[in-house]
Amino acid sequence: MILYSRNDCPLCEDVEDSLLKLNIKYTFVDIDSDEKLLKKYHVRIPVLVNIHNQELCWPFEEAELLEFAHNG
Repeated sequence: MILYSRNDCPLCEDVEDSLLKLNIKYTFVDIDSDEKLLKKYHVRIPVLVNIHNQELCWPFEEAELLEFAHNG
């Protein structure tokens, strides 16, 4: 699972906390490090992407996050 995020993003930090709480492994990708990612996700973060390249965009609840993680 990939978490598209940025530093100093309170919503992103909340999602990271949920991922850790639910023991879901993820890779943090800072969108500020890539111009294409910044253009794509700037106003949409936090965004999760699973191995099927499906996106889960904020807002979502922990139950949705858990289901998304298990289906991907």
